[in-house]
Amino acid sequence: MSNSEFTKFMIARGLKQLLETKAFTDVTVGDIARHCNISRNTFYYHFKDKYDVINWIFYTEITPLIGDTVSIGKWGSGMRALCHYIRENKAFYTNVVQFEGQNNLSDCLMEFYENLVQNIIFNAKGEKVLRPQQIKIISRFYAHGMSGALLDWIKNGMIMEADATVTTLEELLSGEIFRQIISQQDDAAFSENEL
Repeated sequence: MSNSEFTKFMIARGLKQLLETKAFTDVTVGDIARHCNISRNTFYYHFKDKYDVINWIFYTEITPLIGDTVSIGKWGSGMRALCHYIRENKAFYTNVVQFEGQNNLSDCLMEFYENLVQNIIFNAKGEKVLRPQQIKIISRFYAHGMSGALLDWIKNGMIMEADATVTTLEELLSGEIFRQIISQQDDAAFSENEL
């Protein structure tokens, strides 16, 4: 790890420690610099502001967890790993999920999951049957659902086991839920026709 990366890591760790006792909106760059025993100039050499630190944390922590799960059968394991990681860092993620604005968790998750769904579609050669606009709409639709479910889980205190939610999302994305509903509908229609 380079000196610059190490300093970024130390600043990020310092911010996470501060967020165990303070709200993100109450933390200043001066607080972070004092906590990390660095000058404000050192902070600004590495980050633009505290939002930039949050963004760096999201991308360095979340990318390795969900970045390699681009097949239709593997993305759920990435989301489960992410839920596990978020629960291990509950104080931080509970705190940062509360703020809106630049570099927020919601936008970060939307970007990750929109790219993930696009990659799943491309890995399955979906571009051969879908137009680019369709891929974009489908990717955003599923990204909203995946991000929303994860954000709800965090905002509700991470009380429920995330596995049930992830399993439902897997069944939804694979089409299994709709196959079951259509099968039920077909069975009901067949029963009515027999009468």
